Amino acid sequence: MNRFVLLVASVVIMAVLNSCGGKGGTADAASDFTAIPGDGVVTLAWTAEPGVEYWLFYAAGSSVTTSNWSTIGGTAVINVTSPYTITGLKNGSTYSFTMNGRKGGGPGGAGAPTKVVMPRFAGAKWNTGTALGTGKLNGIAALAAIDVTVGSGGTIFAGANGTIAAARVNPAVPADLNAVTYGGLGFAAVGSAGTIVFSTDGLTWATRTSGSVADLYALASPGGGSIAAFGAAGTTLFSSGGATWTTATSATTQGLFAATYGGGRYVAVGAGGAIVTSTNGTTWQAVVSNTTSDLRAVSMGTFVTTTGTGTTAPTTTTTTYVALGAAGTVVTSSDGLTWTARAPISANTMNGVAFAGQFVAVGNAGSIYTSADGITWTAQISGTTNSLSAIARTSSGYTAVGAAGTLLTSF
Repeated sequence: MNRFVLLVASVVIMAVLNSCGGKGGTADAASDFTAIPGDGVVTLAWTAEPGVEYWLFYAAGSSVTTSNWSTIGGTAVINVTSPYTITGLKNGSTYSFTMNGRKGGGPGGAGAPTKVVMPRFAGAKWNTGTALGTGKLNGIAALAAIDVTVGSGGTIFAGANGTIAAARVNPAVPADLNAVTYGGLGFAAVGSAGTIVFSTDGLTWATRTSGSVADLYALASPGGGSIAAFGAAGTTLFSSGGATWTTATSATTQGLFAATYGGGRYVAVGAGGAIVTSTNGTTWQAVVSNTTSDLRAVSMGTFVTTTGTGTTAPTTTTTTYVALGAAGTVVTSSDGLTWTARAPISANTMNGVAFAGQFVAVGNAGSIYTSADGITWTAQISGTTNSLSAIARTSSGYTAVGAAGTLLTSF
């Protein structure tokens, strides 16, 4: 929030505060007020009393109170209900939170003891969810409050973020589905023998004609309706809305297993170290990957580094593309065109990677790794030995899926 908006909000809320007191009364703050940090978020929870209106106050630093919040650049949120999640916070920074209560429009009572917490990246601690069937899950996509995952036999599951529960009807059953993405106008999923299905909401699906009989393995989209699909023997398809698909001239005959869009560029990777790239989804070029290993995962991350202190301190933005694959192969690039081979993550094949402030990669034998730069990786405990096929960033963390219906979440 910029300083002007914050000042206006503070003035408005202070005016409301000053107008209170002519009626109603104070209320005790919730005695069980808690603040739980997440990835860029903090969730506040308490037990509400009937007839009490609760106000929340928070600020960067460790000293916010109900009386100083406006002078230290804090924020007040009126009439909140439990649980309440504050988003857009900076991981690794300290924030403080308090609250008070009022009845009948009266003045606020004493504040709850200030809670001081620090948001942190998700990806280090994982929880095992209820298995989604018994088949292999091959792909996952997340949008706001809905996740969609697809798998062998054409299974489609969709539901609340991080708790995918309900199977959806797929008109292309029993064709395997290998990947799913959200393209701005809806979800597209692709699979064996050129199968494509599309849904505007992730719940109701319809088949689309791909014009290809090749197995399709990957999807990428910049949003706005544009979607590129990739598959066996370098098959490359493009759609500007998800309904009609055309065949693009391929830049390789190798199978393409994974794809991403970022930095104004599509990047698809595959067998024998193949990497192809495009800025428009229709004209493609092959680039040198500097590996002959099969590549099965790719993502792009943007890092913002601040030099100095204060709100006007200069920042530097850097872009990193990461591709992973067989036997833990890692190659990185700053532009998607020139690639450098890095030390392998492990002996396990890595099948999926996502970025949200850091890279999180998943692979065979339940392996999960995190990296702040795409070069140095840290092993995490997944709690499963089942192979993991795909990972997606959700609104507050990550969800990974894999063999035997495996579903893992990290918040």
